[in-house]
Amino acid sequence: MLEKKYQEVKGIVHKCRKEYYLHLWEVEDWDQEGMLCLYELLEEHPELMERKDKKIYTYFKTKFRNRILDAIRKQESQKRKLDRQVYEEVSEISHRITDGGLLLDEYYALHEMLKKYKKGLNKNDLELFERLVADERFKGRRRLLKELSILLKDFSPY
Repeated sequence: MLEKKYQEVKGIVHKCRKEYYLHLWEVEDWDQEGMLCLYELLEEHPELMERKDKKIYTYFKTKFRNRILDAIRKQESQKRKLDRQVYEEVSEISHRITDGGLLLDEYYALHEMLKKYKKGLNKNDLELFERLVADERFKGRRRLLKELSILLKDFSPY
């Protein structure tokens, strides 16, 4: 019965998966979290199981989004500690690239090009580059992005 109800609200889960990013979460993790959330919701409000109106969608969407936002806040707070990495490996986040990621030779070429680019930077620009890779906001970010877009134009999917 729970699985049947979950099939009705599964679209909400997958829409959230496209809107938000949680590090190391796979599709199965999102489905599992959605099932848990639905179970808890139906435990708190069993009348939703029998109602014919679409109130369950509203309740579930609110509860599930809040749960995901809490997970994102927790993930971000861990990053603010010493745990924060300066960059993420392309291979770890390639699932976010719409065409399926970079091929191994493209990845190697990109890595070498960025290494060469970093060697040519002065100390201040190198610090700005590290901040850019960490997705921080700073003065001069647009200029650096423009330089990189010119440098990496061969890697653009468009």
